[in-house]
Amino acid sequence: MLLSVQQKYILEVLRKLGFIRRQQLAVLVRGKFQHLEISDTRLDAMLRQLRAGNGGIFLEGEMVHLSGARPDALRLEAVDVMLELAEGRPEDFTTRVERPGILRFSWGDDLRLFTVAELSAPIRPTVETLVHLKRVVWITENGVPPESLTLPPKHFFAARQTDGSHRFYGSNGP
Repeated sequence: MLLSVQQKYILEVLRKLGFIRRQQLAVLVRGKFQHLEISDTRLDAMLRQLRAGNGGIFLEGEMVHLSGARPDALRLEAVDVMLELAEGRPEDFTTRVERPGILRFSWGDDLRLFTVAELSAPIRPTVETLVHLKRVVWITENGVPPESLTLPPKHFFAARQTDGSHRFYGSNGP
């Protein structure tokens, strides 16, 4: 089966993440191929063709996933954070990161590197695990920052808003 450049990119995204919301995928594809108009109808057609040509791709409601991949709420939220910070155009990303990391991505002309990580109890050892990284965005399952959270410089907490977007809180350090 001959694939378009956009379909190859969709497969690359699915291989990296395993699963993604259709809307997240649309933002990534549109960000990558800004010179093309990729409507919802066009994206749906590409996904149907991929599914027909590859038995390992599934469309279930708003989820697009590879065979055997099950949605993970924190990874989906990490993708949302990446899309917000990178304005829908990350240069590259990977899920092969040291725990408590979930996702690492780069973006911008100077390829700023960010890690999205899960902040869990106990807080101090979790934060200290990734203190050596320059930019870390911490998330929690409930989207709410723990009481008296203190973060190292260039570390942020992404608090989920009711509309699904995030408000970012940083450290007071240098």
